Amino acid sequence: MHAFHLFALQLADRLPGTWTALYRQYTRAADQFADACRVWTPLDARPAIAFRSNGITLRRDDGLELYLVEHRRGRVLVCPVIPHGLHEDVTDRIPAPPTVAGPLDPARAAWRITDRVLPHYTAAVTGAREATAALAARRSSIPALLPVPQPDISRARAR
Repeated sequence: MHAFHLFALQLADRLPGTWTALYRQYTRAADQFADACRVWTPLDARPAIAFRSNGITLRRDDGLELYLVEHRRGRVLVCPVIPHGLHEDVTDRIPAPPTVAGPLDPARAAWRITDRVLPHYTAAVTGAREATAALAARRSSIPALLPVPQPDISRARAR
């Protein structure tokens, strides 16, 4: 087992709730992009995640996800991920939860995530889900548009 994967498993055990760790090994930067593109940050401040040969997605049983990538020697970058079912049109209007760097020590990293990421992330997800529900309710209450009358082509041909 890779040392970074072992770190993530130990970290998941220390975070509140039930988390699973999905270890991914990348051979190309494009493979990593599929995971990194879902990172939730303000539009004008997307983190530049350098290509790394591996990454971890921590997934909590309620759908929250954190993307972890080795940052610098002895450090990990912890990035909140936009949960499935939330559209960027909604999430871009809500203050994004912070992306933080932490030590590759599971106990210290768990404290940093629990203290600095999860409260903001949980609040942002709750706000985004409420906004999504309000938008869906508004869309369902809009009456359907009346059909646009079409010209009668048969009369035009008869002339």
